[in-house]
Amino acid sequence: MMTTFVVKFEPSNVALPSESDSTVLDTALAAGFFPKHSCRRGECRACETRVVSGDVRYAAGVTPDGLKPGHCLTCLAIPTSDVVLDAPEVASVPGRRIVKMGARVTSVDRVSGDVAVVRVQTPAGSDFKFNPGQYVDVVLRDGARRSYSMANVPADDGRVEWHIRAMPAGRFSQHVYQNLKARDLLRIEGPFGSFTLRDSEAPLIFLASGTGYAPIASMMRAHGGSLAKRGATFYWGGRREEDLYAMEEAMAWANSAANLKFVPVLSDPDDQWRGRTGFVHEAVQKDHPDLSGFEVYACGNPLMIDAARHVFRTECGLVENNFFNDSFVTAVNW
Repeated sequence: MMTTFVVKFEPSNVALPSESDSTVLDTALAAGFFPKHSCRRGECRACETRVVSGDVRYAAGVTPDGLKPGHCLTCLAIPTSDVVLDAPEVASVPGRRIVKMGARVTSVDRVSGDVAVVRVQTPAGSDFKFNPGQYVDVVLRDGARRSYSMANVPADDGRVEWHIRAMPAGRFSQHVYQNLKARDLLRIEGPFGSFTLRDSEAPLIFLASGTGYAPIASMMRAHGGSLAKRGATFYWGGRREEDLYAMEEAMAWANSAANLKFVPVLSDPDDQWRGRTGFVHEAVQKDHPDLSGFEVYACGNPLMIDAARHVFRTECGLVENNFFNDSFVTAVNW
C-alpha cells in the first residue's frame, strides 16, 4: 500500500497530500501551486527551499551538493514524513492549470545563424494560460522533454512564441532550425516556472545571455508601464553582435520611457563593435556597485547565472531573496 504524507507550505498554510514516490515540486504543481523552480532536474538550484520540519529523501544515486543546512531541492526531494517548507512565494489559492495538448506551428523565422523564433497556436478550449516568464515542455516521441520560455505577451487566443537556439548536435533544436515548418504539430505541457515579476516598487536589473532574452522579453512586453514606473535596465550578453538577435526591439523598449535602459555586452566582438565588452554580469557590477535596493531577474547560461548570483550578493549587497533566475540547461543533445 502506498504511503501518503502531507506537504505543507508556509506562510500560506497550503497542505497537500503527497504519494510516497512523488517529489515535493510535482505534488505542488499537480495541485496548481507554484513553489520557486526552474529546470526541474536539480541542476539550476532555483528550487532550494528551507525545511521547517520533516524529512525528505532523494532517488538512489542522487546527492545534491552545496545545499544550505536544513534546505532541500524540491524538484528532487521525496517526503519520508509529513513536511513543512518555508515557501513565501506559494499563494494560498491554486494558480495556472498545467495542461497537455498538441500545438500547431504557425511560423518559423530564422533570425540569426542559430536562433529561430517559433510561433505556435494552442487549441481552442485547451484553457492554456501563462504568466510572463514561464515556460512549457515540448514532449518528444520518445518521452524526452525540451523546455522553452514564452517570449510573447499572454494572449487569450492561445498564441505562444519561443526563441530556440540550435545547439551543436542538438537532436531537437537542430531539427527546429533546419526542418520545422508551419503546420507541424508539437506536443507540449505547461506552464511551468516561477520566474515571474514580483509585485514590488524596487528598481530592477534584467540580465540575459543568448536566448535568455525570451522570458525577459515577455516581461518587458507585458509589464511596460510598471517597469517604466519602477525603473529597469536590461543587460544582454553574447559573444558576437549577431547573438543579440533582437537588438532593435530591446532598443525600442529602452527608448519608450526615460526610466528604462538597454546595455548590450559582447565578450568576443569584432573590430566594428563600439559598445560594452567583457562578461555581462561584470558590466552590471561596474554600473551598480550597490544593488541593495534592487531586484535582479537573470536568465540564460548557468555559469553566467551562478557568477552573477555570487558577485551580486557578496560584493554588491544584493538581498539574497531579490535574485530571481531561470537557468537554461545546455546539453549537447538539446
